[in-house]
Amino acid sequence: MNIGTQTNSLVNHLYSRATIGAPAPTVGQAATTLSWTDRHAATVTEVIELTSKVWSYEIRVVEDKALVINGSTHDGSATFAFVPNPHGYAALYRQNRKTGAWTHGYINQDTGKFKKGQGGLILGHRDHYVDPSF
Repeated sequence: MNIGTQTNSLVNHLYSRATIGAPAPTVGQAATTLSWTDRHAATVTEVIELTSKVWSYEIRVVEDKALVINGSTHDGSATFAFVPNPHGYAALYRQNRKTGAWTHGYINQDTGKFKKGQGGLILGHRDHYVDPSF
């Protein structure tokens, strides 16, 4: 993710670039989707290992429900419990073989090719943050 064009959050930018030592994707694994300033907890639901020169994995993640168990979302003191949500937002990501970074995208129905979108992903960790300034 490029700060200023794909994210406006330094934290999200740093998370998206922290790929050294990241775990290989597995079904049921914790994940966090990264957007402009928000982060959403998710679960990996599908993993496909690719033989492409550019991409190493294609995964699908589904956004979890984030339940506040303590504190407040307005001042950033909230502690969350994450619950799987089979009807949550589903997203497709591919991992760049060279950098290890995850890229959000979709498969073009006409050409069958992967088209890059906006946003990143981290694996092995669930986090939730909704920027209160929007």
